[in-house]
Amino acid sequence: MLTIDMYSAPRAVTLVCCGRLVLGVEAETLRCMAIARPERRMVVDMEAVEGIDAAGLGLLVELHRRAVERAGQLVLANPTSRVRRLLALTKLNSVLDIAPESEELRRLAQQQAMSA
Repeated sequence: MLTIDMYSAPRAVTLVCCGRLVLGVEAETLRCMAIARPERRMVVDMEAVEGIDAAGLGLLVELHRRAVERAGQLVLANPTSRVRRLLALTKLNSVLDIAPESEELRRLAQQQAMSA
């Protein structure tokens, strides 16, 4: 099961995911929440994502493509080592914007607050 907490600022939103990002209700939940947001900048905090499958990876690519089409940005923050390895194996780490550490997430949050 995937749960998502949302924190928004005027120009950005952070979606904090917990659980598994897999085919079915989990992926659709994230898709619906992400597509419904008007902000151009979206941070997906993946610190508590336990697993991800091909559908989850495809969804991240879809959200990235959507952000680029809207002149926005999708940032994956705090991916676990397991998720990082999968992103590296699929070479998606060269396509998706991945924040290097928790420090990056704090910096993005500060930017969001300053934009308000």
